[in-house]
Amino acid sequence: MQFRIDNASNRPVYQQIIGQIKRDIALGRLIKDEKLPTVRQLARQLAINPNTIAKAYRQLEQEGIIVTKPGAGAFVANLDSSLSRAVRKKLLSEELERIAVEAYHMQIDKETLSGWFNNAIEKFNLPTKKGQTNE
Repeated sequence: MQFRIDNASNRPVYQQIIGQIKRDIALGRLIKDEKLPTVRQLARQLAINPNTIAKAYRQLEQEGIIVTKPGAGAFVANLDSSLSRAVRKKLLSEELERIAVEAYHMQIDKETLSGWFNNAIEKFNLPTKKGQTNE
């Protein structure tokens, strides 16, 4: 697994790591029960403070994305059952609001943003559920 940190980004490094792990899971590059690099390994690879990696792993564990096993390391969780609907809605709503604010400040209109969002949905081949309500 290869991580890239953008030092010019306004996103904190730990959030960049979280985003990359989530993306790799969504793309199938990381699968259930796959072992992640240790905090020390990743800190050495990225030349950053191990506390930054630990913070990213803690947040991923709180979100149910990974599980840590004492003495064994961090592993991708079984995502089918670990995130409740309410937690998933909260996490995604917060991220979508952040993106909407960024779009506003960049003067991107609603139609353009919607188009980009729909392209992203197609890229990841998200399933369509019939009869599901948007609670």
